[in-house]
Amino acid sequence: MTLFYLKLIATPLLMWAVSLASRRWGGLLGGLLSGMPITSALVMLFLCLEQGTAFSQQAVPGALGGLAAVQASYACYLFASGRYGVTCSVLLALALYTVMSYALTHWGNLALSIAIALTLIALLIRATAREPRPAQLAQIRHRWWEIPLRMVAATALLMLTTGAAHWLGPAISGMLAPIPVIAWPLVVFSHVQGGRFTLAGMIRGNAIGGIGVIAFYLVLGNLLPHLGIALTFLLAIALAVALTLALATMLKNRRAAK
Repeated sequence: MTLFYLKLIATPLLMWAVSLASRRWGGLLGGLLSGMPITSALVMLFLCLEQGTAFSQQAVPGALGGLAAVQASYACYLFASGRYGVTCSVLLALALYTVMSYALTHWGNLALSIAIALTLIALLIRATAREPRPAQLAQIRHRWWEIPLRMVAATALLMLTTGAAHWLGPAISGMLAPIPVIAWPLVVFSHVQGGRFTLAGMIRGNAIGGIGVIAFYLVLGNLLPHLGIALTFLLAIALAVALTLALATMLKNRRAAK
């Protein structure tokens, strides 16, 4: 019962914090924060506590396959939205995510998932850097129901994934862990309200954060049996944050030097 209330409190609070940070400091920071293993870390933590560390370990390959599919969905949306409308682009991106995550989870392997994810991350970072900055950024009008809707979506996914884990199994549970319930609403709202430059910043932040997510899952997969839940998660999150910040700083300095 304690875990149930913890899920009910922690997830919407994290969504609320990320959404406010995105509003206050812009799409890139919002993308970085939503791209870090926030929801996925909570999913994996509750899987550990409820299903055991062996279950979570077995979920890691599926999670990395899901992450590669997430990056593919961002790439699809970024390029499709330049030609089609928002609705069509969202449907294409989600369809690609569904097909790719299923394929990688059932027929792929750990190395292939990581290679695809890294390739797509590099592609997204390069593509978003080329998006021209408009002379005047669009004034974003926020609606009162945006953040509550994101909070409900993130909490619902966490409850669904962890509650049905014993039935779904580790592979499918892992695949569902990196679903971007925080990032996807932010991406679409950023595009609709702020235009393609704001969209590019959000996707760029998510792509940079993807490096940290890969490290997070690799630490879990290798250290959970040896260090226990608490220490492994602390190390995994610390490494994810450190790598994300280091890459973001390096890319920022490189752009500034040009």
